[in-house]
Amino acid sequence: MKRMSEVRTRFAPSPTGWLHIGGVRTALFEILFAHHHGGSAILRIDDTDRERLVPGAIHGLLEDFRWLGLDFDEGPSDEEIQKADGVLESGLGIGGPFQPYVQSQRLPRYREVAEELIRLGHAYRCDCTPERLQKEREEQAERKEAVGYSGYCRDRNVPSALPHVVRFKIPANRAITLSDAVKGEVHWETIILRDPVLLKSDGYPTYHLATVADDHDMKISHVLRADEWLSTAPLHLLLYEALGWEAPVFAHLPPVLGSDGKKLSKRHGATFLRNFREAGYLPEAILNFMALIGWSPGGGEEEEIFTLDELTRRFSLDRVQNAGGVFSYDKLKWMNGVYIRRLSTDDLEARLRPFLVAAGLEVDNGKLLRIVPHIQTRLELLPDAIPLVDFLFKVRLDRDLSAMLKKGMDAAKARDICLQSAEALAGLPAFDAASIEAALRKVAEKSGAKSGAVFTVVRIAATGKTVTPPLFESIFALGQAQSIERLRETAGLLSAVAAAGSQGAS
Repeated sequence: MKRMSEVRTRFAPSPTGWLHIGGVRTALFEILFAHHHGGSAILRIDDTDRERLVPGAIHGLLEDFRWLGLDFDEGPSDEEIQKADGVLESGLGIGGPFQPYVQSQRLPRYREVAEELIRLGHAYRCDCTPERLQKEREEQAERKEAVGYSGYCRDRNVPSALPHVVRFKIPANRAITLSDAVKGEVHWETIILRDPVLLKSDGYPTYHLATVADDHDMKISHVLRADEWLSTAPLHLLLYEALGWEAPVFAHLPPVLGSDGKKLSKRHGATFLRNFREAGYLPEAILNFMALIGWSPGGGEEEEIFTLDELTRRFSLDRVQNAGGVFSYDKLKWMNGVYIRRLSTDDLEARLRPFLVAAGLEVDNGKLLRIVPHIQTRLELLPDAIPLVDFLFKVRLDRDLSAMLKKGMDAAKARDICLQSAEALAGLPAFDAASIEAALRKVAEKSGAKSGAVFTVVRIAATGKTVTPPLFESIFALGQAQSIERLRETAGLLSAVAAAGSQGAS
């Protein structure tokens, strides 16, 4: 493989909406490969399809990459982003020696390359109207011919002053062979394209002209891109040849598939990175998981958990598979749980807080820090914590008192247990989980009831739940004053139940 001494890769998304999870995999591979070889990864914005642009999408892409922890070495500056995206302040710009990195700001260069191709005899101006092109297609269809441009303007020498597009002359009977770094040798005996447009009448290039010109100008050595772009490779190779430029190494990556073996789409589930972020996945888990779709670390190892640094050290194109890789939502969730369990208490607390706030909870950081170690092993997604810890931050609890009154436990006895528990907790000089457990076990012994029944009463009184993190740790996280207050409040509710019961009995 050539140019390994100066590896430069690029990721060139279109700002037409949120970043697709498949795009994350491509960008990740670009960065891993470049950084493995001590090279540079470039972010370039392909915004030449003006009809599909979404305002703010460039800023959103950069923000997504920052959240993921994927760092490009070159890319749009703040000024480029502001000009292209309409964002007043970005703060996410990158910059680099080949600015601008936004294609809509490189139009004079594309016109220059198109004119050079015309001068060399490899392209020509075409002023065919939409009506003429439509008539051509209809006539070709009637004759049962392949539908495409007839080449009407090839020899007409259309003046540059007239509205026109620039078309590339596809050579007749030309075979093309691509030495792909993933697929091996790919051969096309004939090229079925019919003089495609390179430069549109509004001055904007098509993908083909823009990507070839930019890859050359920015000294891209390796083009890693999705398998779906393989069909464009013959045209791109012809453009490099026509311009006398050296083509980069191409590596067409296997598709990301759903469980049914078809290309991953909305019918399989979430497909945009933003969906996974909002669902409570960690960026580290997403990167680790995506790296293993279509690539393997080799060595016959069963290890699947790798940091970004470890992936960078181990990544190579010869371990990228030709066949598509399946995106397993279940496996991603499992891996996310693994990463959650590896977080420090402070880190997990910080990551949980935004989800709790979004759920309408007024989070007390001290309480959250105390409970985090006792819920960490139960989490696969960050929002899984909400039903486990919301009792800590609620002003009012909805208690199911009937859930207390089982197995010989009546309202009067439950009331007494609440009062005795409140008194026991109030008398603790040290309020910690061990002291709380000792105090409440004494209450259970004195009550004559089974400890499980007693602890159920206390759990519902203090948390409003029948299932929580460990009881004594939950009370410790809640705090001494609030735990006592809730036990006494519940005792009052149970007094009313007991009174109503005695009146009913009389």
